[in-house]
Amino acid sequence: RLERLQRVVTKLQMESGLCEEQLNQADALLQADVRLLAAGKAPQKAAEVERDLDKADSMIRVLFNDVQTLKDGRHPQGEQMYRRVYRLHERLVSIRTEYNLRLKSGAPVTVTSVTTVSGQRRPEGDEAPLRYLQDLLAWVEDNQRRVAAAEWGADLPTVETHLGAHRGLHHSIEEFRAKVERARADEDMGWGGWPIWGRGHAGVSVTGDNSSCVPRRPQNSSKSRLRHLESLHGFVSAATKELLWLSEREEEEVAFDWSHHNPAMAAKKESYS
Repeated sequence: RLERLQRVVTKLQMESGLCEEQLNQADALLQADVRLLAAGKAPQKAAEVERDLDKADSMIRVLFNDVQTLKDGRHPQGEQMYRRVYRLHERLVSIRTEYNLRLKSGAPVTVTSVTTVSGQRRPEGDEAPLRYLQDLLAWVEDNQRRVAAAEWGADLPTVETHLGAHRGLHHSIEEFRAKVERARADEDMGWGGWPIWGRGHAGVSVTGDNSSCVPRRPQNSSKSRLRHLESLHGFVSAATKELLWLSEREEEEVAFDWSHHNPAMAAKKESYS
């Protein structure tokens, strides 16, 4: 058991290093495109950045699964490995946020001002965070679909894989929900001092009571799926142990010498009775 858990630690150390390299590459490409935008040129690496971030996201979900294996096995390095993977996840969220805000939304680096209907001056950059909010809402809808369409698994290894992957996804959803709540609390501060979280161009509330349900939908679905996956994992684990026990008994019966000359036959009969 300890050898198996130590192999998981070694795997975590190696793959977390690869994930960090993936994030470094994504960040380097992102910063190169940000510099192009600052120079008034079109970004060149957006597709590569998004692909690298998606790869890192998949890797982190597997890493969370391995971390859970360590914690379930009460390995002394379980908490240390968890913090390592959590830091990778935080960096992924940070890079993806900057990508959505500065690159995907096409936010201008130099901000000029326009006059609103009310006569106030505000930065044209208001368009960028509003597009960013649309990207975040699209993220919510995408993950809602992923949770709804996710598979369950028909044996212990696949159930464990799905459980680990969903724990990573659920962590992302929970963190996203927390960020939305912080944004709602700070909405008077807004983007550069403007309340962009509070109202769009037409004065429609972006984080009002109705929209607060949006990030809650995938959170509730994710909680439900996590609960069912953990229940399924418990059942399949117990069933697998029973099947292994039956297999061991079967091997004993097949290998047993059933001839009358076997001196153990009397004990076998007594055992059967």
